[in-house]
Amino acid sequence: MRNRVGVAGVIALVALVVGAVSPALGSSSGGSTTASIEDSDAQTIRATFVVTDFAQVDNGAQGTTLGDEVVLSGPLLRNGNPVGRADVICTFVLATAAREEAQCPGTAELPGGQITVSGVIVNQSLNFTLPITGGSGQFQEAEGQLVSRDVSPSPQQPMLRFTFQLVG
Repeated sequence: MRNRVGVAGVIALVALVVGAVSPALGSSSGGSTTASIEDSDAQTIRATFVVTDFAQVDNGAQGTTLGDEVVLSGPLLRNGNPVGRADVICTFVLATAAREEAQCPGTAELPGGQITVSGVIVNQSLNFTLPITGGSGQFQEAEGQLVSRDVSPSPQQPMLRFTFQLVG
């Protein structure tokens, strides 16, 4: 297993994308509510995913090959304050010289529940859109999409701007 941050690692993060977000490393203390992370439109939630933990698992020949994995996790921040956590695991399902694809399920832990996402990220791009596949708590019937934009200050510190666009 290699432990270095690179574009391949960041793609897993996305995941759900990576997700998008998972339990409480960055949970706010003192009774945080979803109102603290929602925009005025109750159907949109924005947060910045800061990748603090990263692992790249090389399951084949050197370089990116079928079955290699990237695992990412870290806090979700809103205005610099922790509001949750995201965890993503990406598995490469296509790895050719012309194109790479990774299947990336992820979980976002937010005040009020979790949102899950899953989909394919192409060519290790940190700018992607994944479908929301479900949730728990106040998000138990979540539908919509997660839009991710790369806002990394450097390749060594991956950061993604997550926008959860909920419908219904």
